[in-house]
Amino acid sequence: MTALSVDDGPGPLIPMPPKTPAALRAAVARLDPESISGFDGEWERAIADSRDHYDLTPLRGFVEHWWIWVAVARYPERLARFRECERMASRCDDRSGRRAFQAETARILNGSADEAEAEARG
Repeated sequence: MTALSVDDGPGPLIPMPPKTPAALRAAVARLDPESISGFDGEWERAIADSRDHYDLTPLRGFVEHWWIWVAVARYPERLARFRECERMASRCDDRSGRRAFQAETARILNGSADEAEAEARG
């Protein structure tokens, strides 16, 4: 598992949900109700893209994206650090500084995904 670079506090707010749109929507609603509109909008676009192109890839990508979002967001300190790194990367004038923030966001995402996969396996 990739080591995360943030103190996650006492533990996750919720267990990892199954990789289904309904379970993920419920988790998003519980973790950050303000993100539901984004979830629903992306869901509608993924459905339309899948239908228009006769391809399930947009739906799979949607589920994977939101599953990892939940993996990060169920730890408030981790989510706060992730958002801070994104903000700093977008504002940093120094190329090496920007890369460092981007590398930390990647570590948070990868570590969260690895942890969630391990939890899902039991």
